[in-house]
Amino acid sequence: MVLFVPNLEKQSLPENNVRKAFWSPLISLTIENQNKHFSIARHQSSIRLVMTTLTSWNIKDIRTILESGQFNTEFYTTTYPETQATGLDPIIHYVLFGCHEQKNPNELFNTEIYKNLFNAVIQKEENPFAHYLRNNKSTYFFEKGLLQSYSHKILTKCYNKFENYAFFSEDYYRKIHPTLTFSGISPTRHALLYGIGEGRDVLYPYNIAQYFGRECKKPTTYTPNTTSIVGNLPQTVGVFYHSAGNSFIHELAELLQDYLKKAGLSAQLMTEKTPLSDKPDLCIFCAPHEFFFLEGCEHWKQEHILEQAIMFNTEQPQTLWFTRGLIYCLMSAGVIDICVQNLQAFANIGLTVFHFDPIPTIQKARLKPADKKHPFFRVLPDAAQSGSTPLKPLAERAIDVSFFGNSSANREKFFARQAAFFSDYACFLYYRKADGPLTTQGQYDILARLPRYVAENSKILLNVHRDDNHFFEWHRIVSQGMASGAVVVTEECFPHPLYKVGEHYMVESSRHIPNLIEWLLNTPDGEKESRRIQKNAFRIFANTSLRQVKNHDLLCYISSVWTAIL
Repeated sequence: MVLFVPNLEKQSLPENNVRKAFWSPLISLTIENQNKHFSIARHQSSIRLVMTTLTSWNIKDIRTILESGQFNTEFYTTTYPETQATGLDPIIHYVLFGCHEQKNPNELFNTEIYKNLFNAVIQKEENPFAHYLRNNKSTYFFEKGLLQSYSHKILTKCYNKFENYAFFSEDYYRKIHPTLTFSGISPTRHALLYGIGEGRDVLYPYNIAQYFGRECKKPTTYTPNTTSIVGNLPQTVGVFYHSAGNSFIHELAELLQDYLKKAGLSAQLMTEKTPLSDKPDLCIFCAPHEFFFLEGCEHWKQEHILEQAIMFNTEQPQTLWFTRGLIYCLMSAGVIDICVQNLQAFANIGLTVFHFDPIPTIQKARLKPADKKHPFFRVLPDAAQSGSTPLKPLAERAIDVSFFGNSSANREKFFARQAAFFSDYACFLYYRKADGPLTTQGQYDILARLPRYVAENSKILLNVHRDDNHFFEWHRIVSQGMASGAVVVTEECFPHPLYKVGEHYMVESSRHIPNLIEWLLNTPDGEKESRRIQKNAFRIFANTSLRQVKNHDLLCYISSVWTAIL
């Protein structure tokens, strides 16, 4: 027997409204007439009734699931497309067949896990999901993938943030990994629970480019926090960096600690070797992509620590390093980022954010005695070997152009194309293929100190992006270049709240950078412009009131995070 019910198209009303309006009388009818049992099946533009057998348990379970509103039809039919050919409504199919085939009613509930855990108390004909809704709906039941040590509660919080994260696209993840099968798990949940940990491509380059394109069009100006009364503050703050990590991260950790102390907080530098017994009230983990992946940090990966901590991100979203640190950002109470344009993406998913890019101090670079015996030092011009100072006039600097960085296809192409041009100038150009973090120990430890020393002897510090993305490592370039008295010449880059193009640094396309360099070095107008740029940069670095205001900004941010934790 088939009854057609016209004008109840799926598209005409929200699905739950259609179901509730239609199912309530149907269930009542079924209960009143125990000899007739019906189920819903879609037929083109109408809904039809198909005769089948529904037991009293089936009816009870259907009502429970329907009233909960937690059955995700789109998930069910997309994940299990074969169910659409049965002609049965997805809820009916799940109650009668899907639960026995280990199918899941939504992304948050795993039928197999629940059945295994509660098999002894689930009635013989009772649907596992309906049992869950009646007895355990405050508990989460889904697989944890590679994140077994974390609770369902915190992983659900991460999921709710991740599914709305601007840089993720479920369609892209499915497309880029065609060999993956998403049986019982959505691409979003797979990316979170497996993809990140497996080192897969997770974030969609188009979304990233589109997002930063919009952000870079917005006015980028520094606006101080005008809050006069600061709320709750932690008694102790620990700024963590990994002892075997990049020297650049160590430097940032020291600067952040200094800012916190000047803001009036009790802040200490800590590493992965710090025992848990010395845990501070508030933990700030610098470079989570590095800290939590190098050896010795396992005791700091505990859930109660992470969800009450701040992550200081120093990576750009286009990199694998950023992706693998993302899970810790999602777990955290707040995110500090060195790139101001990156903040809004985190803020949009509910994280408290802060831009930290410390104003450098004008001070002389310090080398170790052994550095002066290193080949890198011995190839410098005699005038550069004799000493350095940020205040050395540009005309007296022995090096015309300097550059430090890791190798990339973009940089290789640039230097190969411009080799003849640079051969006419006194240059120190260093770029290498990275084989790990640039640490303060080992054969490359001099690179933690030499770039700034060389910049103090250079007229121009060159910045060529590592790839095609215009992410500008502001702190490194500003610290090594502007604060060393060199004129920074860079490819087009993301704007900064404080440093402005044409005022504090110079921008040109890679094709025309040689023309700009030639003008700055060889013409009276160019030399005059170089001195103006240098003077403008020094004016910011010498602004003590600006430093105090930025200390207050940081204090207000720490207070907002700490108050939320409490």
